[in-house]
Amino acid sequence: MTPTEPGAAHRVLLVDDDGAVRAMMNEGLQRKGFEVATAASVTEALRRIATESFDVLITDLHMPDPGDGFTVVSVMRHSQPNALTMLVSGYPCGC
Repeated sequence: MTPTEPGAAHRVLLVDDDGAVRAMMNEGLQRKGFEVATAASVTEALRRIATESFDVLITDLHMPDPGDGFTVVSVMRHSQPNALTMLVSGYPCGC
């Protein structure tokens, strides 16, 4: 999914509690022409989902707040069902 014209940037909600990861992903997405809103916690993400519209959700799976990435995805699917959702994680699996 890439924006096709300057005025048609897709809005992305990027959720990650790691500031360095959030900044790196934000910069990369903006360079590709996406309009990015960030959230550092589940609580902040839920507030943004309730008050703003997004085309894409990219969320970390493991975060220290009550809830996790699945909570964010679930709320997004219910309130903005047409948004593409992506769940990412750098959490070691112990494999």
